[in-house]
Amino acid sequence: MKKSELAIVFFMLAFCGFFYHETLLLPEKAQHYPLFVISLLAVLSVLQLVKMLIGGHFSLVSDADVVWKDFLPRQFVTFFLASILFFVGMYFIGFYLTAILYMGFMMHYFKIEKKYIVLTTAVLLALIYGVFSESLNVPLPVGELFYDIL
Repeated sequence: MKKSELAIVFFMLAFCGFFYHETLLLPEKAQHYPLFVISLLAVLSVLQLVKMLIGGHFSLVSDADVVWKDFLPRQFVTFFLASILFFVGMYFIGFYLTAILYMGFMMHYFKIEKKYIVLTTAVLLALIYGVFSESLNVPLPVGELFYDIL
């Protein structure tokens, strides 16, 4: 069993536990969907752990050399800073515009063809709009700059 896989499983279970606790603080009607998603994620994490245990590899193997072999600090820092700017941008200019800028920049940075950038961004935003705004009526951030206009 690889140390990195085991660490990810335990991280995911801790993640599920934290958000389970936070979800219980929501009104009862707002708990159903998050609890479903959290439960699904926890079940998948436990299944991965069972799969690793059934595999018969009960000794932990360090795979740090493989995990970090192709790590590029510049890509990590770019992704990290762009993600922070995404959250800041969401506050000021709203979710949809920030998501378009973020996705466009990140896919361009990783050298994805322009037609796939446009297609992926359009499909993902349509999906998010349909699921969150229309079906679930979840308000997404409008942005402080556009709040008074809209």
